[in-house]
Amino acid sequence: MKGLARVRPMAAAVLCALAAVTVLGGCGEDELESAMAEPGSTATPAALVCAKDAKPVDLPASFPVQARLPEGYVVTGVQSRSGGRTVVTAVAPKPFEQTLADMQGAYSTRGWTGSEGEVEERDAESNFGGNGVRGRWAIREIPDCTENTSVSLLLGT
Repeated sequence: MKGLARVRPMAAAVLCALAAVTVLGGCGEDELESAMAEPGSTATPAALVCAKDAKPVDLPASFPVQARLPEGYVVTGVQSRSGGRTVVTAVAPKPFEQTLADMQGAYSTRGWTGSEGEVEERDAESNFGGNGVRGRWAIREIPDCTENTSVSLLLGT
């Protein structure tokens, strides 16, 4: 039961991070939620583990180099959605504040422009656009994994 008690908070953190992914490419919130919950999507399930225990999965070959997560982040899941959207889940082996700085730096450079973001005590998110695509990243502190942060990234055209 102890292992299950640890998975529930992490699962809640990942689900909250995915729920934080809202507007992309002019799509309304309901349309985006529908796309993220789309049955029959090709998916590699996201592992709900600390970075040291994470089993990495590969990004699709078509995933833009400019949109890749910062160095050292472990991609734990990739889901293909309608309209060419891709949802990536990952874990950063860094505390929330450092992950926030990494994400803001990565997605304010490489030809991206950030918009509609917010930072709270234990979570943050931001839209970004450029390079012919739009996206949204969301990060959330993982309470059960000291100095680890969950990362969700939605990318589409």
